[in-house]
Amino acid sequence: MEVIVYEADCRRFQFVTAASYLETGGHEASCGHMVKSSGLREWCKALLDSGCFTFNCPKCAKEWPWQEVRHLAQLSQEECRRYEEQLGRIMAEKKELYRKCPVCSLYVQRMDAEKLCIQCLPCSEKSKKTFQFCWECQREWKNTDVQSNNCGNESCSLTALLLGCGTTEDQASPVYGCPEVRACPNCETLTQHCTTGCPSVTCPNCCYPFCYRCLELIGYCTDCQIVGRQKLTGKKADSKWKAQPSIQMLNELLDDRLEQQINQLSIHLRVAEQQNQQPENSCVVS
Repeated sequence: MEVIVYEADCRRFQFVTAASYLETGGHEASCGHMVKSSGLREWCKALLDSGCFTFNCPKCAKEWPWQEVRHLAQLSQEECRRYEEQLGRIMAEKKELYRKCPVCSLYVQRMDAEKLCIQCLPCSEKSKKTFQFCWECQREWKNTDVQSNNCGNESCSLTALLLGCGTTEDQASPVYGCPEVRACPNCETLTQHCTTGCPSVTCPNCCYPFCYRCLELIGYCTDCQIVGRQKLTGKKADSKWKAQPSIQMLNELLDDRLEQQINQLSIHLRVAEQQNQQPENSCVVS
């Protein structure tokens, strides 16, 4: 049986027939050829260093998807992290080819541009069953038909919009760096910011007031950091926000928030006081 072996010293592939090459880490690629794992790490690094992002079988030239290359090369977690950071920089303008698995966050390459159902090999091996996710909404695939254009998840196209929309590029805007489309944290209605004024918005559907940056309820936004992109969950909206919130309601929420902070501070002060009252350990030397 012929085995593909990469010689890192001379940076070239060899095709050998010695069975001993398979005794220490040989794997069959999707193209049917046997590959020895050792040496492929250096091959991956050499390709990425040169700016390449495709990996082809040196025997038949069939492209190996990145998730398969990880398996063939037996990359460690640290190597995966390092190589995928490099791959991410190369693929910054080619997002249509790669997605991160929603479970393990490793890159998965789509070989068929018409197919929405994508399999993650590491997650499938770990769970002992096939794990597939939707290329568009990046949630687990639920449809029994893997060739379908419908993943079976509710609001797939809306979630895809949340994950794929652009970001606000105006550095003078209070929502600079935020996605152009957000989902209301209460009812998940899609909304946008006018990009001027303050970061606050009010949901046009349920009147829920929230910060467009951190998605916290107005008044609870203390350490305002931009949170990542959202995925729709189908949660039920809190019905009390169906009417325009009154000043009294917002004041009550602020009072509750202030009371929680005061209680937390009181606990910290009591603990500190008890620690100060404890006698210091003394050491007597005879």
